[in-house]
Amino acid sequence: MSGQQTIIAIVDDDELVRRALCRLVLSLSFTPVAFASGESFLKALDQTSPSCVLLDFHMPSLNGLDVLHELRARQSMPAVIVITGADEDGLRESCMRAGAAGFLNKPLSRDTLSSAIAAVQEDRNARSSRRQE
Repeated sequence: MSGQQTIIAIVDDDELVRRALCRLVLSLSFTPVAFASGESFLKALDQTSPSCVLLDFHMPSLNGLDVLHELRARQSMPAVIVITGADEDGLRESCMRAGAAGFLNKPLSRDTLSSAIAAVQEDRNARSSRRQE
């Protein structure tokens, strides 16, 4: 999978965080597509087809867990890495049970994000290979 063809969706209500994450994703040679809300991401999901989603947990209206539940209900589950600046007790476990492939605390370093994206892509590729056998 070449970096230019790998779309990373960024879903965060904070514009400064979205812009910073877009720059970080670009620096990793991926194509970022940013969304200011869970609703706008879900509306555009069919047209976007991201390989990975960086999903902020704390957002107004639909939070990260709501978005995960909606993705599962649609049976359209890209690899989702939940990101948060306020890690609360049980939050990681709730997100992972809802289908998240990863969970990271803000602020994100380039190396941490690169490793997390690589890990979810490897896992996704391994699952795809097993289904084809």
